Order: sequence, then structure tokens, then C-alpha cells
Amino acid sequence: MSHRIALALPATLLAASALAQPAPDAPLELAPIQVEGERADGPVRGYNATRSATATRTDTALRDTPQSIAVVPRDVIDDQHAVSLDEVVRNVSGVRPAGSSGNRGETYFLRGFRTQSYAIDGVMLNPAMGFPNGFRDLANVERVEVLRGPASVLYGIGDPGGLINIVTRRPQFTPVGSVNLDVGSYGYQRGEFDVTGGLGEGTGLAARLTGAVMRDDGFRDVMRRSERTFLAPSVLWQPNDRTRVTIGASYLDQTTPFDRGLVAQGTGVSLGRDRYYGEAWSRNRAISTDVNWRIEHDATDWLTLRQVTHFDWMSAHRFSADPVALAADGRTLTRRATDQDDNAQSVDLLADATARFRTGIVQHAITAGIEYLHGKRSLALFQGNLASIDILDPRYGAQPTRMALRTVRNDVLDMTSGFAQYQLDIGGRLILLGGLRYDNFHQRTVNNNAASAASGDAFSPRFGALFRATDTIAFFAGWSRSFVPQLGASFAGTAFDPETGQQYEAGMRVDLVPERLSATLAVFDIRRQNVLVSDPVNSGFSIQTGEQRSRGVELDVTGEILPGWRVFAGAAYTDAVVTEDSSVPSGRRLPGVPLWSGNLWSTYEFQEGRLQGLMLGGGVFLVSGRAGDLANSFRVGSYARVDLTASYPVTEHARIALSVRNLTDARYIETPVSRTENYPGGPRTVLASLRLSF
Repeated sequence: MSHRIALALPATLLAASALAQPAPDAPLELAPIQVEGERADGPVRGYNATRSATATRTDTALRDTPQSIAVVPRDVIDDQHAVSLDEVVRNVSGVRPAGSSGNRGETYFLRGFRTQSYAIDGVMLNPAMGFPNGFRDLANVERVEVLRGPASVLYGIGDPGGLINIVTRRPQFTPVGSVNLDVGSYGYQRGEFDVTGGLGEGTGLAARLTGAVMRDDGFRDVMRRSERTFLAPSVLWQPNDRTRVTIGASYLDQTTPFDRGLVAQGTGVSLGRDRYYGEAWSRNRAISTDVNWRIEHDATDWLTLRQVTHFDWMSAHRFSADPVALAADGRTLTRRATDQDDNAQSVDLLADATARFRTGIVQHAITAGIEYLHGKRSLALFQGNLASIDILDPRYGAQPTRMALRTVRNDVLDMTSGFAQYQLDIGGRLILLGGLRYDNFHQRTVNNNAASAASGDAFSPRFGALFRATDTIAFFAGWSRSFVPQLGASFAGTAFDPETGQQYEAGMRVDLVPERLSATLAVFDIRRQNVLVSDPVNSGFSIQTGEQRSRGVELDVTGEILPGWRVFAGAAYTDAVVTEDSSVPSGRRLPGVPLWSGNLWSTYEFQEGRLQGLMLGGGVFLVSGRAGDLANSFRVGSYARVDLTASYPVTEHARIALSVRNLTDARYIETPVSRTENYPGGPRTVLASLRLSF
């Protein structure tokens, strides 16, 4: 791979230099690269982010980005005492938790389509492997950004609903640190620390170390404790004002009870949320590690070069009691035992260059680069018989029979890509964005000694335009495509084409209070083609005729209304249905996707007087009823969850807080997946915390 970068990077720089030459009669002005104030990869002051790099790979103002993007800053995470990615992204309109694959890791609905991939600092985490690798800890998260709609033009493999990008905390030269201690209902305990600072005057070195330890007994019957350990060191070397080298790593070790949730009876799910249909020995364990570096160099006042490398490794093991089906009597749940080992590794190499310059009234930004991804996964699956359980009167203690080997599988994906993007700002009023990516992929699968392979290529274009009608109002529109290679083959042995998607989007952004309070309204239509569906003739095989469609409206409002009064709110209408399928009639709703959803979170911090520093806040999360499975054979109801929080600085360096989640103790299903997999929402819980800063 190194020789590819070595060959392609000079060509990229030459092209960028050539494009930067002035036209014969046009004056050329070099544009400064550094941005004053908020940086796209840095902290956000308050709730209203103004810049991001997720949508363009360049440090760009959100108001200049012709695609819908939402940013959840660290202040929102802290005020809500969020410790999971689920709790963060529920603040974004059109984004919903989509289940945890047996309490193993997060999956999400973005604009009606399920995804389990996300990016860390702009690099997708092993997108080819297709399984959760643990719950993401938030200890080193600076902010979470959600790009709505296809992102393949910059990130390659991706689902059409959008991309979640986690921006991590970077080392700082100013020494600061903090320790958080949390205790709560159901045996919840968490300790978290974050410390950063320079490593000697004149060295240009700074370091950061974050970590967390968490324990949680949970509210479900019989289940054993969940445990998580997380550690993330990083180092920054800045030898001069033109070069920045960041090296980071993270380590996660988690153990959780395996849990598919509740079972549907008839047309709904009516059993208590604390019911559990596994066994005390049913457990998951996942260990993930990543090492990464990012090298940025301002070669000139107008040209920035970047090289990013990301390695990650994951191993997971589950020994679990799996639900199979509910018998005709409506109470006997058949089960089986599963012993599964997963191992995955990947490497992602990215090199790109960004040129910024001005000709006349036109500001140009050109980004071009190449990327190489290599990922592999190995799986060994053993299964055995396990006694059924009565869901109305569960009795535990069953043990599995002798386990038999069912599947041995190895998957390998190699993908080489090139991309280019052109941003034009014409007179400060009209902004045009165009991009094109080419991906060439090769997949190899060996499943129980049966080998299959697929290869191909795909072009992923994107076009967008934004018009600033006034200094505070902008209108935007765009079109983009996505693609995801599909493993395996049909009954006839024909390799599957990549799944593709395309989106049409239009919207407007309004600065209600410039630099402080903003609103974004967007409408969209997404079509997802080449979806794999069950072969109606050959059982156990798939065919590729499926199509799904999602369209809707989203509104987000974020920022500060008055000094000390902050708000983070959203609402979404999402009409997600099947349009073509071999076994499901057209018009069936996609499971788990609410037609209506909304959220409102607001806090107020007293600015003066005896109560100065006291923060009071709360919010409500609203979700309409949803189809439970693709056949729409059952539904789960709507719900409203109310949360409250309060905090107070007892000293200059110590702050106490108290939070209540689900204040009304509402009973609801958070996410339906199938008739035997329905995740209940948690009961009322209380969380107390102490934050020490130094």
C-alpha cells in the first residue's frame, strides 16, 4: 500500500498546484488555512456548534454546508450525564436506537435505515465486518456528529441513512484535568478521568489520558452484572506552526449479559419489562483495541497535506441462551444454546491534500485523496439444544446439551479508493459542492469450506448547492449516492451486486441568534436498491430484488436563547416503507421506525446572585408507535420519556449533580426488531455524581 500512496500523492499535489494557478486575467489571493475560534475537531462552547469537518473533510462552517448535519457537543453529553452513544444520538431528529444485537453493541436508525457502523475522527471502523464490537464509551468523546444521507463520496462503504462520526478529545498544551464519580439505581457505578497538558516547555509535545470503569446490575431478572473498562491515551507533537502529528489508541474490555429482550404475543408486546428469558450463564465479552495516527502539514499558506492511519482489532465471545420461537400455546419459548467466537482486524490508510485559494470573488477549496482498506473476520459458531422456558412463569437453571460445530467462516475485504471534492464560495452568497469517489473492492468468503468471491467497483457522486438569502438565512439542496458490497451468492452461484442508495434533500438554515442559536429544516427522499431478501424458492438463500424508500421532514433547534438558557431540540416525520420484496407486500413499514418522533432538552444556569452556578434542566423524548417486524405482524406503542437534572458548584473545583431518567416510570418498548427480540426501555432511575476539576 505504501507504494500506492507514494505514487498517488505527488500526482495529487501536482493537480492541486495546477488548479491553484490564476487565470490569465484573474487575480489570485491565497486563503489562510487557520480558522479563528471554534475548530471542527475541537470543543464547542455551549450547545451550538458552528463548524464541522464530517460533511466535507475540511474545516467548514455548518451554515456553508449544503447537507443536513447535526452536532451534539460535550456540554450536552455532560448535562444529560450520558454514558452511551444511544443516549447521545437520541437528541438528533431522525435518529433512533435500533437494538443492541443481544446487548453486544449499538445499532441505529438514520432516516429510517438501520446501520451499525460509525466513524472515529473521520475514519470508518471496520465497515466490512457487519457485527457490533462493544458499546462505545464516551470518556474521550469531544462531540458526536451525524451526517444525514449517503456519505460514500468521502467514506466509501456506508448505509444510505447517514453517518455517525465521533470526534475524540485531543491533547492540549494547557494542563487541565477532571474526575467524575457516579452512583445510581440498580447498582450503577462509574468512575471517569481526563487529564491533559504539555510535556515540557519547548518540546512541542502534549499528551492526554482518559479512562473509565463502569459497573451496572441492570433492571432485568436474573441477569448478571455488566462491566466495562476503557482507556484512551494520545500524544500531540507540534514542532512548528505548520505541522501537527497526533498519535492515539484506545482499549475497551466489556462483559455484558446476553439479552434479546421481550417476546411478542399476538399483535403486541405486553409482558413486564423486567422479564428475562435467558440464563445466568448467558454472557458476552468483547475486547477491542485501536491505534491511529494523523499527520497534518501546511505545505504552503494555501495547501494542507494529511495522512491518516487507523488499525483496529476486535475479539468477541458469547455463550448464550438464544430465543427461537414462541409456541402455539402463547407461552412456551423454544431456545437453543450458542457458543460463538468472532475475531476481526482492519487497517485504513488515507492520504489527501486540500488547496484553498481565491480568484476574484470566488473562494475555492479542492480536496483530493486516496484510501485503502483491508479488513478480515473469522467466526466459529457452535450450537446445542436448550430447554424451553415459560414466558409467563420463567424458571431458570437449564444447561445446554453437547455443542456441535455449525459454522466456520472467514471473510476478507480489500478496497482501494480515490476521491475528489470541489467547494466554491461565490461572492459569499452562493456555495457549490461537487464530489466523486471511485471504489474498487474484492471480497473473499469461505463458509464451511465453500468458497465464494466477489469483486467490482462503484462510483459515488454528490452534488450540493447553498444560497445565502440573507446573512442569517440560507437554503440548500443536494443529491448523493451510497453503496455497500454484499457478501455471498445466490442459489445459482451468482455474486450479489453492491447495495446502493440515493438521496434527494432540500432545506434551510436560520441563525435565530447569530453564533448562538440556530435552526435547520430539511426534507428528504431516499431510495435503497439491491436489498437482499429471502429466496422464495430456495430456502436458506437470498435474492437481490428488494427496494426500500424513506422520505420525511426533520427540524433541529440548538443553542442559547438567553444567557444561561440553552436548548437542544428536534422533531422528525419519517415515512419508511418496503417498495419491492419477494415475500413482503409493498407498502409495509420498516420495523422500529416511528412515523413521528421528537425531543426537547433545555437547561438554565443562574448567572448571578446566591444561586449563581446552579443549573436546572430537563427534557422529554417522544416516539410514536412502530411496526415490530418487516411483515408488520405486530406493533409496539408510542411513549413519552421525561428526564430531569440539576447541578451545583459546591466549590471552585467541585460540582455535584442529580439526574432522574424516566421520571414518570413510563413502560415502553425502546426498539422492536422481531417477534423474539424487543428491547424494553429502562424504569425510573436516579443518578448522583461528583465532578472534581483541577
